[in-house]
Amino acid sequence: MGQALEPLFTADDAGRVTSWSEAAARLFGRSADTALGEQVVEAVRGADGALRVVLRPDAEGGGWEVFSSDGVRYGADGDVEGPLVRALFSVSQLGLLVVDRDLRLIRVSAAAGSMHGSASEELLGRRLDEVYRLADPVGDLAAARSVLETGTSVFSRLVTVLSAGGYRQHYSVSAFRLRRADGEVIGLAMTVLDVTRRERDAERTATVSRVRERVGRSLQVMETCQDLADALSPGFADLVVVSLIDQVAGGDYPPLHPVDTEQVLLRRAALRTTGPPDPDLAVGGLEAVRGESSYVRALLESRPVLLRSGRDARLSDTPERENSLRAAGAHSMIVASLTVRGRVLGLVRMFRCGRSERYTLPDLQAVESAVAHAALCLDNARRAAHDRALASTVHRRLLPRPPGVRLGIDTAYVALSPTADSGTWFDVVPLSGARCGLVVGEVSGAGMPSVAAMGHVRTALRALAGLELQPDELLARLSDTLTQLAHEWTGVAVSGDLALTAGCVYALYDPIARTCSVACAGQPAPRLIGSDGRIERIDAPVGPRLGAPDSAPFAMATSRVGDGSTLILASDELDPALSQEVVDRLLAVYSTARELADGMFTRLAADPRNKGTALLARTRPLPTDRTSVWDLPSEDRAASDARRITRRWLTERTGPPSADALDSAELLVSELVTNAVRYGTPPIMLRLILDRSLTIEVTDSGATTPNLRHARVTDEGGRGLFIVSRLTEKWGTRQSSTGKTIWAEQSWPVE
Repeated sequence: MGQALEPLFTADDAGRVTSWSEAAARLFGRSADTALGEQVVEAVRGADGALRVVLRPDAEGGGWEVFSSDGVRYGADGDVEGPLVRALFSVSQLGLLVVDRDLRLIRVSAAAGSMHGSASEELLGRRLDEVYRLADPVGDLAAARSVLETGTSVFSRLVTVLSAGGYRQHYSVSAFRLRRADGEVIGLAMTVLDVTRRERDAERTATVSRVRERVGRSLQVMETCQDLADALSPGFADLVVVSLIDQVAGGDYPPLHPVDTEQVLLRRAALRTTGPPDPDLAVGGLEAVRGESSYVRALLESRPVLLRSGRDARLSDTPERENSLRAAGAHSMIVASLTVRGRVLGLVRMFRCGRSERYTLPDLQAVESAVAHAALCLDNARRAAHDRALASTVHRRLLPRPPGVRLGIDTAYVALSPTADSGTWFDVVPLSGARCGLVVGEVSGAGMPSVAAMGHVRTALRALAGLELQPDELLARLSDTLTQLAHEWTGVAVSGDLALTAGCVYALYDPIARTCSVACAGQPAPRLIGSDGRIERIDAPVGPRLGAPDSAPFAMATSRVGDGSTLILASDELDPALSQEVVDRLLAVYSTARELADGMFTRLAADPRNKGTALLARTRPLPTDRTSVWDLPSEDRAASDARRITRRWLTERTGPPSADALDSAELLVSELVTNAVRYGTPPIMLRLILDRSLTIEVTDSGATTPNLRHARVTDEGGRGLFIVSRLTEKWGTRQSSTGKTIWAEQSWPVE
């Protein structure tokens, strides 16, 4: 009654109004609220005599008739259904279908016939799936039979019908079971409402939502382009080609809008098709812009361009490309530029082929919204790629040169991390006495802040290692340094969920004592592979990460390391991949650290799950002619004995050295031994190590550390360490459980 176009109303056998349509309210000048419950005669009174109502109490169950002023009869015998049904089937815009129990049409409204494009009489006697090309005939017919069998009505079921041209029409269908008075089921009544426009609008909205959901999840440029193509096809396009301006694909800044279309080259970055692949549209190919007017229009106007092929219309200005598109069945195309912040990134081309519906003007608005989001995400990915490249360059500059062969040890590294801008690092720190520090670490986070923090941490570690600290004490001081750094870099410490922290494992290898002392901060302890192939992990407890709130102390473990052994320091990401089987196979083939690292990279890089950094060190026996130790008496003659021993040993080992170098070596030995005799505690030991430079070490049992001071002109002594500092590249003191060692390194040229 609320939607009826005719002035309908109903009354009970007492003549009271029981329902009142909006059209009746307009005709009689009474709203439904005032008319309901009134006598019909009273309800229509005041209508200027245009209609009169006559009650017929002699009719079965009571009834009424309505006549116009000229006597035309509107209803009789209390039966409004007949005129109502006739009006609905002939005048109403709502499609009506009546089918029998075999789902054959027995009555079709004029509106339903118009929707089909045929006269209603032509459809009678045919089954539903014979009249309509249902997209889902099995499901739709099953739903209709279910209504026949169960009596449960179906409301607003979306039914898709394929037209003669292959286009899709969408209808909202409701079905009700029809029964006679005796209960016999005679068929179904269906209402059909054309909702094609609504569904197409919903499809466009879904396309934009799909693009916004899928595009932008990655900060990789090519992956973002592919996500855009995958979001558009299938569903909105049968073929999607995403192309970037060549300089953008290469990592350079995009050109400003408007671009010089005579100079622009497009490189295909992503492709998605529902048909067979076209070799002419392979990803990575280049194509010019100047030969295509649609490309030029899209780039210059910064809005989508719609083209539809026809007798005289073409999709491409290039005959070869037009033939290729026609072979694929393309009949309509939308070209849209990827423009953001006044810069042009590329183009997106969308094609519909075969029996797909042609693009229409409303599709342009959806494309414009989708492409605007995609362009923003692509620009974010491009900026992130630029930042990654910058961070990666800085990262490589901050890492040490590739380690190589040193006295008593051979080192190499493996880097499998896909995030080159992360704060991972390794280091081999040369120390006095042919010792070296082996380091693998990583700083939390990524990008330039992480890389910069890594540079600070690596520099601080090298400085602390130069103080001859034990691994546990070194990590404790390094943790304090990182905590202070996090406070200074408030942006880094506050921007993430966690403060700036780092994981690190530090191993101190002594080739003379053949020991390795290890301390760990949030990283697994190193593996030690003996010369017999047996693998064991150095029993070093894993302490808290550097800079973490946990104030637990770091522990150190020392292991004996024989000649021909291999140390593997791996980050916590790569460590699980280094199983016993992997290491055994590699050791069986490779001998040097570099070969072992190359083999490990080749084996592990095939699995993208393997990432991280590892430092490999293979121990070597010290050459007997490169180091020697002598015990010296705690007497004044010890200095002269040391000079004589040094001259003879160096002359025998290196051939004829330069006179200046030999004199400097004798002077250094004399000053260090004299200092030990005067201020140290017996026993006194002299050690000479000849590698890339000459290292002189004097050890005594005293715990007092000498200090460099500048003697006055009138002082008779106090110039020994000053002379040492002038003649050497570096010198220092290290403590041990049995005393101290003063060492000095001197360059050693040979004439």
